[in-house]
Amino acid sequence: MSHQLGRLVSEILHRYFGEIVQQVGKDLFTYGSKPISMIVKTTGLPRIKVVESLRTLLKFHLATFEPSINEVNADYKLNSDNVLLLIRYPRYLLQMKSKFGSEAELLIEELLQQATCSATVLLVTIANKYKDDKDKNITMVKLKDTFISLATAGYIQQAPVEEAKEGCEVPTLVPVATIVPDFEIRNLLQAMTKNISEITDNVYWEVNYDRFHLDFRDEIMIKAVTRRIDENAGELLLHLLRLMYLSSPPWGAESNPTPVVEIRECCQRVAAERPLLNQHFEQYLKVLEENGAGFIRRSGDAGGGQFLVRVRFAAHQLLRCVVEHCVTERLGSNAARIFRLIYSKKYIEEDDIQKHAMLPNKECKELTYKLLEEHFISVQPMRKAASAGGLAKAIYLYHINLHEVANTIRELCYRSLHNLCRRGSHERRLHVRLLDKQRRVRTIVHGMRLRGEPQENIDDVEETLTPPELAVLKNVEKRLKQLSAAELELDRTLFILKWYFMYP
Repeated sequence: MSHQLGRLVSEILHRYFGEIVQQVGKDLFTYGSKPISMIVKTTGLPRIKVVESLRTLLKFHLATFEPSINEVNADYKLNSDNVLLLIRYPRYLLQMKSKFGSEAELLIEELLQQATCSATVLLVTIANKYKDDKDKNITMVKLKDTFISLATAGYIQQAPVEEAKEGCEVPTLVPVATIVPDFEIRNLLQAMTKNISEITDNVYWEVNYDRFHLDFRDEIMIKAVTRRIDENAGELLLHLLRLMYLSSPPWGAESNPTPVVEIRECCQRVAAERPLLNQHFEQYLKVLEENGAGFIRRSGDAGGGQFLVRVRFAAHQLLRCVVEHCVTERLGSNAARIFRLIYSKKYIEEDDIQKHAMLPNKECKELTYKLLEEHFISVQPMRKAASAGGLAKAIYLYHINLHEVANTIRELCYRSLHNLCRRGSHERRLHVRLLDKQRRVRTIVHGMRLRGEPQENIDDVEETLTPPELAVLKNVEKRLKQLSAAELELDRTLFILKWYFMYP
């Protein structure tokens, strides 16, 4: 675990859960797997506070536990990858709203806030919360149908159940197969009149992050092909990816071969929307194979009649683009030219770099050494055999170890994300009074509009925010929006890096 990752994880836990959970999470990150007694000793917190913090971390799948050696106590361990997913929540909600509508967004948002929840409680909570909101027009029928659609598509799944082992006092969580429930609208409407605590539903549900990540991966690949060729080629890749799910593991390095006949049938179903794709199907397939960044290839075992998707190679290509962009941003376009030259040649001497890069010798050497210093390139010394009567000569070959470069980029992303989180926290602390006042005014105005009060009364409440305060709030919101957008962009880069590291 890196130092930069530890700082980032600590800052994220502080933002979402407060100082006490941050201390417990930081202690687990630093020391690894520990029992409660050791956490209390090293953090100096009361035992009840440590237990509450661990309960919170376990509830949101930010920590795991396993039996210790004596199988009496449990050892707890922080799941840093899931902590980083907290930044990705806005992307999950946007994905739901664009694919399934506002009802799906509300369901996923509530489930993310609750971590795990029974289906009946989830539907009743949302229905009661928005029953008076005429703008959203939320009904129990819509919520029920959307929940079933999300469960069928795999975006939500049943939470693991507890299972006790014989002779071990620490239980284990066992995943269970998701069974799509069958709701009775009458029972759901009756549950709306009850207290939440009175609802008896013992099947709990949680968000399936992996299903969202598959969508993000497909979206990145399709956008890359669309920019490189056109929208029809992106549509063709979309059909290939959908067919891949039917016969291959979703995160497999390469999909199983798909016959051209099946691909053509899928394209013919959207012939009205994509007439050019259907008309020039063979040409688009050939262009995608030859100029689609290597995302697909023809299967050699089937005489050219089948194609497969190269998921691992796509991650490799996208990572290379990320690295080139990072080099350009940090060291300039000339440094990126040198980086691309070394990557294309695999191994190259310094004199050959100056010759092929077409840059002044001094600038070329300076940029090469900067790339070496930033760990974007590596150097390999080679010794030539000594000639008769001469001395052995050493040459130095520059090359790129993409795995090491990916680790370098990941550390840079962790550091940048930590700085963004700290800056956002500073902005909120600096203007906490104004932000609280704005939140209260918006809440009051929203309630007044739901009650149908006159616009004059609403204007009076809104005028409690003076023009100077509104100007300050506008600047603060603009800065916070920029910081949030930067966080999501860095998270997208981290997603590509994690995708790359999935494959050996």
